[in-house]
Amino acid sequence: MRELAKITARLKGGEYDGVMIIKTVWKREPESVENSFEPEIIKENKRMLVCRAFYNNESLTTTMLLHPADGAVVPQVSEMDTEEGDNRAVFNREDVLEFVAEVGDTNPIHQLEVPVVPGMLLLEYIKNHLPDNIKMLELSFRNAVMAGDRVEMQTEGGQVSLTGRKEFVTGKYYE
Repeated sequence: MRELAKITARLKGGEYDGVMIIKTVWKREPESVENSFEPEIIKENKRMLVCRAFYNNESLTTTMLLHPADGAVVPQVSEMDTEEGDNRAVFNREDVLEFVAEVGDTNPIHQLEVPVVPGMLLLEYIKNHLPDNIKMLELSFRNAVMAGDRVEMQTEGGQVSLTGRKEFVTGKYYE
């Protein structure tokens, strides 16, 4: 999963600064798929980018907003619930900075004093807490998770959600 995030993070520079993931689809691919070391751009316009990466028989298709809407509300950090469980997590600033350094993500929203948790880190967390035999995972990102937010993952009947002070991520997985 980190290799796919590294490939996607190669989209850098002026037109890609400030991107925000709104949807991502991870798939287990047939063995014949070749690794890509640069993201494949499927669709691009002034406000949206869709790209895909392949690595070790996995693919990741990501839809990103290129420029957040004017007047977008910056989420505030909620009170942290320190009770931890298998389906709860709190991503701290160090977690975010370590992840973005490893994958090469230079988006400034992940460098703030209270950074936005990268969508790829949330995808990795969710995927790692689902059964190993899943073939596809589709996620929609509803609200930003800020470092310090407590999140709780819930699954039922192929549906997955990550909630906390708001509904952060919703999606489906297929076995």
